[in-house]
Amino acid sequence: MAGQKNPGNRVRDTSTPTRKPKSTPSSKISKPPPAKKLHTIPTTSSSSTSNYPPLELQQRILDTFSTAFTDRFDNVEMLKAVIQRVKGHLFNREFGRAFEGEEALEAYAVRWSPVRSLAYLSIFAGVRGVSDGLRNGERRKVVCLGGGAGAEVGALGGLLCQADAEGWGFAGSAAGDENTGDEDGDGVEGKEGRTRRWDIIAVDIAPWGSVIRKLESAITTPPPSTSGATSAEEAHQPLVEANDFTVQFQQRDILALSSEELTKLCHDASMVNLMFTLNELYSTSISQTTRLLLQLTGCVSKGCLLVVVDSPGSYSTLALNKQKDAKGGSNAEKEGANDGASTVNKEGKKYPMQWLLDHTLLEVATTKGENEGRSGGKEGKHWEKVHSEDSRWFRLSERLRYPIALEDMRMQVHVYERL
Repeated sequence: MAGQKNPGNRVRDTSTPTRKPKSTPSSKISKPPPAKKLHTIPTTSSSSTSNYPPLELQQRILDTFSTAFTDRFDNVEMLKAVIQRVKGHLFNREFGRAFEGEEALEAYAVRWSPVRSLAYLSIFAGVRGVSDGLRNGERRKVVCLGGGAGAEVGALGGLLCQADAEGWGFAGSAAGDENTGDEDGDGVEGKEGRTRRWDIIAVDIAPWGSVIRKLESAITTPPPSTSGATSAEEAHQPLVEANDFTVQFQQRDILALSSEELTKLCHDASMVNLMFTLNELYSTSISQTTRLLLQLTGCVSKGCLLVVVDSPGSYSTLALNKQKDAKGGSNAEKEGANDGASTVNKEGKKYPMQWLLDHTLLEVATTKGENEGRSGGKEGKHWEKVHSEDSRWFRLSERLRYPIALEDMRMQVHVYERL
């Protein structure tokens, strides 16, 4: 999927009633409010989608976002104006202004988070090192560092829905197990005795709490009758049950977390994510970000996965020398800022983000690591790199529908396992 320039995947704009569309979409949500007309999303490449989640699930995730923030689509032209304003602030690295107010936060969430949710779900479910790690264990706790904009929450909700549908090997569901589960009616044990509870913690410096609450509600509440459910039964079912899926938001500066705070947050995590966040942290302070990664090495348990997704290529290149430690940006996924801007400092030797990450986890962490009270894996290694892609595309199907334009996305992906 690498090597092709992103053509932009523009969608037909049918949001203005007076504008005649070039062609009639093949399907629409029945009887939506007049201002909430839909886009079909054309395919831009023949790239393989064999590891993509089922198309019906992708549509349900998009529907979840449009339901969670339905009021934002009452005036699509105003929403587009807010999105452009947010994008301008991100381009200028004015993060405080970009995420100032609920209108800006929700505009960001409805524009960039839906497609990222689908892309992240393709990683969680399709990258073996990640999906295998999440299949095991009785309870899954995922910590999303910089995950305030909700993309990871949407992806993990979709992953639990997919896991339920495909009968993943939850605890107690092995062949021959006679336990039917949930005998006390607490909702924690699912059918066939599967342990279904997933706990998600999103941490970000910007005030994303309202966005996370609305998205969690949309994930765990039956969809409205206008959603694109594919069957009568599905139309009355939430994406996941509320007892199975909890989300907590903490407004914190990730780089300011103490070792004790990070340990409390991550010591029992099954997975820790840095999605479109690590490059931003490095741009703020390479030394503080290195310290964070070493602290993380010392506090997570054996088998914990660290999943890093960021912009590919030159967008994730940093200067090691004369690095400015400017603070103040949100740790949310800032793909909007990377549409045409690199984080490279004009002075100093330049290093790819991936090199800095590998150097810290696979070399420095073999002998260092704050709060480490154990020896780690063989030969003093603490991390194993189980998956790496310098460039990975996620391309949207022409059959998907959403009230505003969405675009394909490209990213780099790196997965590490704690030894």
